[in-house]
Amino acid sequence: MMKLRGVLLTGVLIVTTAAGALGASAADRDRLVAHAVVRYALDVQHYQLIPAVDHVVVVGAYALADWESGETDGESLVKRSASGWRVVAAVPQAFTERALVRRGVPASVARRLIDRIGTMERGQTAAG
Repeated sequence: MMKLRGVLLTGVLIVTTAAGALGASAADRDRLVAHAVVRYALDVQHYQLIPAVDHVVVVGAYALADWESGETDGESLVKRSASGWRVVAAVPQAFTERALVRRGVPASVARRLIDRIGTMERGQTAAG
């Protein structure tokens, strides 16, 4: 299983690195954010299953991604830096606006992130 996970991550890294070099479209940017979430879950949180990133919303230099890994689900706060996207925090529930602000996200950006991820999640619930 570890070899497969390494192959999957290597493949994702090659795709996302190429996308970053070419000037990322919104879809490419979302893949870069999702890649950061997966790496964080495996490398820092030591999840045994590769998480599935369901939604990504980006406002300025910040992104929220909701994910599930087995019976665990939650959200990750991701921030863009000169070296790419990196996870600032991951929690096993939805972030609140207050929690995002405590982690350095400007209040107006935090509000927009929460609103947008909520809209995406409600859209999925209504559709499925």
